[in-house]
Amino acid sequence: MNKNINMGFSQQTFDFEQSHEQNLKKDVLAFIDSTIAETDQVTLNHVVNHFSMQSDRWSKTATLNLVNELFRDDKIHLIIDGTKFLSENIKVLLSEPAQSQSKFMQKSKTLSTIKTHFSEPDQWKYVEIIKPEVVEESVLLRAQHLGKKLFKNVAPVSQNRLCQKLRSRLRMWKSDLEEFQKVAATGDYPGTNEILKGLYLLNNLLSIHDPCKFIETFLNNEDRLNDAYSHFVILEYFYKNQIRRWKALVEAVEDYKPNRMILEKDPDVGKALETLCNILKNPKPYNMIKKIKSLISIVKAANDPIIEKQITSAKALAVERIEKKIDKIVRILDEKNANGDTRNKALFPLQTGKKKIKMASNIKNINDCMNEAIEQFDDVLDMLGWYNTLILHR
Repeated sequence: MNKNINMGFSQQTFDFEQSHEQNLKKDVLAFIDSTIAETDQVTLNHVVNHFSMQSDRWSKTATLNLVNELFRDDKIHLIIDGTKFLSENIKVLLSEPAQSQSKFMQKSKTLSTIKTHFSEPDQWKYVEIIKPEVVEESVLLRAQHLGKKLFKNVAPVSQNRLCQKLRSRLRMWKSDLEEFQKVAATGDYPGTNEILKGLYLLNNLLSIHDPCKFIETFLNNEDRLNDAYSHFVILEYFYKNQIRRWKALVEAVEDYKPNRMILEKDPDVGKALETLCNILKNPKPYNMIKKIKSLISIVKAANDPIIEKQITSAKALAVERIEKKIDKIVRILDEKNANGDTRNKALFPLQTGKKKIKMASNIKNINDCMNEAIEQFDDVLDMLGWYNTLILHR
């Protein structure tokens, strides 16, 4: 049997040892595996162009030779114009005598197709490279069963197609966990440990590109996958459906913290607030989230009157401080016999600040308006000092 299959380009002798050639073949196979795993497809064009752009500048012919070696060794199969080509089939075809016209035509067509697509660079993009189907039927069925258990609608398919489907589902799972992690990393969100464990498992699985090894590893991690997926179902529901309630909890606990001692004087309110704090600290609070809304309502009903009194008091104090500063500015203006235009420029910022404080809806806004008014008061003093200098030098 003739083992050498002529792909339509000259076979060259590499200027390196056999072991080095084996390493290069492994590099090519690894690239094929990883590209199929990530994009579901790789063509001869992808492979040749990728390695011709490497730093050591592989020649395109050298890469084609390596692909030929992998094909001959049955490490890869080819699909050209919708037809699958296996090395063994071609070897048999070459070894058999053409006993009929149809056999002769078949042999000629097959060899011509391969030769044309390998020898002409513009045809390389039409040569798809696939991996041989080597997983045993029983193993494939187990993997399909686990895939269906995890992802519901994984139908029976071939090894390579199953691998693609499973990897696609795992990538979607990973993408969701990464989004959950971004939110959890901001603090006060549950599930961080489960998210990190899930990502570690998925990254390990997705780092395996060979279909056979991937399916084997997928099955070997069945218990871990089942455990991770059970956590994922809970996390997915939380981060996609309950996140708004949780954010309300975080904000409420922060808002009520300054008045906690006052609120706890009422036993019912104190108990509700304590429960909210416990939910926030609980590493697995999912069954308690439904209570958040009613608990917040209890504490809010008690906290709102306290806040209103605090706002009223803060406004009164702030207005009093500004009025004292306005009185001081008025005295200075009277002493200088300032005209109406100067009086308006000096008093308008403080009077505006006073109005803003009266309209403020919370203590933070009141303090911000107060600080702004103090800065404006200092600016007015500077302006009046400059005005005084002008008067003295007239």
